[in-house]
Amino acid sequence: VVSSVLQFGVLPATSSFLEPSTLWKIMPLIMMTMSCVLAFPKRVGKELADPTLNMVGAAYAVMKILEFSVRRMLDEMVYVPLDYESRFVGKEVISVLGYRFGKSASSLVLSAITHTLG
Repeated sequence: VVSSVLQFGVLPATSSFLEPSTLWKIMPLIMMTMSCVLAFPKRVGKELADPTLNMVGAAYAVMKILEFSVRRMLDEMVYVPLDYESRFVGKEVISVLGYRFGKSASSLVLSAITHTLG
């Protein structure tokens, strides 16, 4: 529901006065903020409060909603000025090399950090 409201209501309204490059810059900042909320817990008295399941779920939901609604819309806007063949080839190259390599590389980095830090 939230994703559809973003896709069909909020994003078309904001895209008229915000550049796509600005949205590309805002999206990781929102995700980083959600990650920092989980990584740096607040103090409750003398104890540090662990993130609750609700907080983790909300952070995950925000990240997935942004990825599904905002990133996919911005991906399509990148290819609009290209001709059909460039659009088709560009999407395939970026999909195979960019997304899959990026996910694999980030997975390897996270695994190395986990192995190093315990």
